[in-house]
Amino acid sequence: MHEFSIAEAILRTTEDVLRANGGGKAEKIQLRIGVLRQVVPDALTFAFDILKQDTPLAEAELEWETVPARVGCKSCGTEYQPEDVFWECPSCGALGAEVVAGEELEIVSITVAGGSDGD
Repeated sequence: MHEFSIAEAILRTTEDVLRANGGGKAEKIQLRIGVLRQVVPDALTFAFDILKQDTPLAEAELEWETVPARVGCKSCGTEYQPEDVFWECPSCGALGAEVVAGEELEIVSITVAGGSDGD
């Protein structure tokens, strides 16, 4: 379950941001997660809830925006949202494409208790 390694990276990064900004406790962490990352939301929340215990993130909640997949055809340049695992261009029929969006895994903001958003 790769959600544990993702939750651990979120925890480490958030702790680093808190330390760099004078400490404090995180209340909310907002993320952007692309669908191509294949993150299972319940598994990520479960992993994060276990790992955050006894840390400055103990009361923090995760929120995220899901970013849909978007690809660009290598033959004609058309950008489209793939319908299935076979990335067939709706314009020219070519197979395969380059990912334009959907692989994101970003911390957008961190809300600190008694403070304001930071990143």
